[in-house]
Amino acid sequence: MRINLMLQNKKYQIAVMGLLIGFSFLLIYYFHYKLGISIIFTHFFYIPIILAAIWWKKNGLIVPILLSLALVLSHVLSGKISLPITEDYFRSIMFIFVGVIVVILSNEIEKSREILSESEEKYRSVVESAIAAIITMNSDGIIISWNKGSHDIFGYTEDEIMGKSATILMPEIYRKKFYKGLRESELNENYKSSNKEGMNALRKNGNEFPFDMSVATWTAREETYFTAIIYDITERKKAEERLKESLNEKEILLKEIHHRVKNNLMVISSLLSLQSRYIKDKDTLNIFKESQSRARSMALIHEKLYNSNDLKRINFGEYIRALTTDLFDTYITDSSLIKLNMDIEDIMLDINTAVPLGLIVNELVSNSMKHAFPVIYDSELRNNIINLQNEINVNFKLEDDEFILIVRDNGVGFPEELDFKNSDSLGLRLVNSLTDQIRGNIQLKVDDGTEFKITFEETGY
Repeated sequence: MRINLMLQNKKYQIAVMGLLIGFSFLLIYYFHYKLGISIIFTHFFYIPIILAAIWWKKNGLIVPILLSLALVLSHVLSGKISLPITEDYFRSIMFIFVGVIVVILSNEIEKSREILSESEEKYRSVVESAIAAIITMNSDGIIISWNKGSHDIFGYTEDEIMGKSATILMPEIYRKKFYKGLRESELNENYKSSNKEGMNALRKNGNEFPFDMSVATWTAREETYFTAIIYDITERKKAEERLKESLNEKEILLKEIHHRVKNNLMVISSLLSLQSRYIKDKDTLNIFKESQSRARSMALIHEKLYNSNDLKRINFGEYIRALTTDLFDTYITDSSLIKLNMDIEDIMLDINTAVPLGLIVNELVSNSMKHAFPVIYDSELRNNIINLQNEINVNFKLEDDEFILIVRDNGVGFPEELDFKNSDSLGLRLVNSLTDQIRGNIQLKVDDGTEFKITFEETGY
């Protein structure tokens, strides 16, 4: 940090440049006048040329021009050099060429920084305008981001809270569980919904209040962070006590909960989308996009529950059709390249089964669309193939009290050397873990493509 400040100081830049140019002149004088030879270690000259172009942009081109003139004039005036001046002309041209290239690149970098800064401002405006408290913590639970909604809910200003542990926002009895929860979220690398035990948060004035919170775990530059979206639900809790008097009022409350959960998941998905704009690493960017897809698949379940008369069960056949169609529109740019076949029965499933099964469908179908047909993503190969018959089949039915989900494609097939039950892939680990959660059985066939078959019985929870 101290070195960066020094390099940005104009006086320091001029001093450094003076030393570098002075040493360059000394080299020219020594080799041309003292030794009388044409060969000079001109690699050193590129140091002041590049620094001048970075620091002073086009004004810095005076440095390569100055060094070029000094090199050529000293060759001519020394009178001792027997070799032709052609080589020094070539070096002088290279000095100016390198300076121009660095100036162009430096300007492009500066423009990229301005665009990045503008995007960051837009991201901040979204966060600052949110009614909810949006708080970001590092892996140690230290608060590093605090929006206006957080100030309105908790009472702390940004200067008062930044750098403090998030435990300051919770009563003493919950603080021991906090770091354990962070570790679990970090290991799961997934969205987690907190406050299942009716925990309260703590305002600056010492008053406790109930809250809803959704947490996103994400990684940037090999560091793990947690972004929490918190709603003060004090008023909703008061309303809940009143609504318990009738079944109709209770249904209204449940609809509100599903609506809030759906909104929270979509807000997290939007935040991840905004954050992914700053990520250059392709693998990290894919992780963010997959997390967005998982959030949307869960949000779709809550949306259907919100619009359903049955607030505990959903038509899972209808859900699969909507989810797979959404995935198809997301991943497949040309619908003529892949045919999506669905043989799906309309079956009502409990939400405790629908959520993990929905994530399983999301992972298996998106994997087929992304990996089964690599040829369609290569425009040169694709143009040489006629009558493509790429197909993805999704089947869901009930036979003899057993639910059967099949996702099959006729693509390149699953790698034979890969054990899908012991894979490093987060998607496959999720599929196996969620299959165990619904007490199901998973089978893999690799005959002319890839087929995953999951069978289970809905036993209740």
